[in-house]
Amino acid sequence: MHHFHPFARVCAAGTCAMALLGGALVAQAPPGYYASVDATDATTLRATLHAVIDDHTVFPYTSGSTDTWNILEAADEDPSNASRIVDIYRNASYAKVGGGNGNYQREHTWPKSYGFPIEDLGGPYTDCHQLRLCDGSYNAERSNKPFANCSAGCVEWTTLPNNGVGGGSGVYPGNSNWTAGVFSNGSWEVWDHRKGDIARAMFYMDVRYEGGTHGGTGTSEPDLILTDNRSLIGSSSTGSPLSVAYMGLLSTLVQWHWDDPPDAEEMERNDTVFTFQGNRNPFVDNPGWVGTLWGGGPAPTPGLFESYGMACPGTNGLDPMLSTTGTPTINANLDIVLANSVPLNPVVLHIDFQQSAISLFFFGFPTCAIYAMPTIPVAGNTSFFGSTFVSLQVPDDPNMIGFELYGQWLILEAAQLHLSASNGGKMVLGSQ
Repeated sequence: MHHFHPFARVCAAGTCAMALLGGALVAQAPPGYYASVDATDATTLRATLHAVIDDHTVFPYTSGSTDTWNILEAADEDPSNASRIVDIYRNASYAKVGGGNGNYQREHTWPKSYGFPIEDLGGPYTDCHQLRLCDGSYNAERSNKPFANCSAGCVEWTTLPNNGVGGGSGVYPGNSNWTAGVFSNGSWEVWDHRKGDIARAMFYMDVRYEGGTHGGTGTSEPDLILTDNRSLIGSSSTGSPLSVAYMGLLSTLVQWHWDDPPDAEEMERNDTVFTFQGNRNPFVDNPGWVGTLWGGGPAPTPGLFESYGMACPGTNGLDPMLSTTGTPTINANLDIVLANSVPLNPVVLHIDFQQSAISLFFFGFPTCAIYAMPTIPVAGNTSFFGSTFVSLQVPDDPNMIGFELYGQWLILEAAQLHLSASNGGKMVLGSQ
């Protein structure tokens, strides 16, 4: 069940507007952070996204002041124990001890051997959106193998059960990592719970690093490109910094992204790194942008509106009618409309997450029923024409596809001591 934390704006001129915010399920960038992004097509989206996340604050890999150890121990903190971290591949929980310990290391998910083998002031080597704390033996085994799907014939690297995920072994894919081969011809399949996290880190690297120089330090940066071509990936491992370098496998990463959407832990990590570097991973905040740049994604799901139940007439003899304008989808403004009501009377819109059918017979309204409880009530007044509407602002969050909302208008005709009510309305959010 997804839970929303909505807010209502002041109603004016017979209209109200309400935003549905997905709480822990919708990542929230600061207001205006993506205001300059143009997602009209892949070219403009890439260019405008790059401009937003470029030139982040660069921290040293290791130093006596704030460095990547400090940032990663905050970003990869164990959600059940703030004095510990959870590593990326083994899902092991280790006490925070800083650099140089024997348990966990810093994993370059985009291997540093592919384009940036030495630390400089440009950014990719120390970028904490792609660095993860990792059990030392798993880090060594992964080496610089591209991310790719494996099979039951591969070698299993198990996870530990922590925070409700991980654990078990022996069945592919289970909750394990799987590997075969070596270097650019090898494969490292991440365990299911972290596949999307890794994919979105790679997408970030592809868009963040497009050559040129860092605007703050003046240091050259590589153009990092995702591909399915293993020969190009192999050619990127030269032992020297490159102007263009490759990693992959792109098609696998796209699949992993759609199979494993961002969760609350990944969103919190994005927030943590942002507090240090000043830039965000846009594909955690807006997963749909992956489809614009690289395609894939679930088959389109149409939105749906269904009317149910009977209206309770007003003193004007008409049945108040609830309807919607537009299709209930993610990333849409959905107007929930009231018509046929008595003019200039108080109304309230009930929005709930399940359907109700509660008779008001014993409250003196024998023909009325409540079809949606006031989980999210929004109050206002009908217009001179007996109508009004509320505009729901639905986030662009694929997790919300298929989510059901139920609505009903209630109208209090105070002068006549009469309660009228609309039909119920079921709204199923689609992708288009």
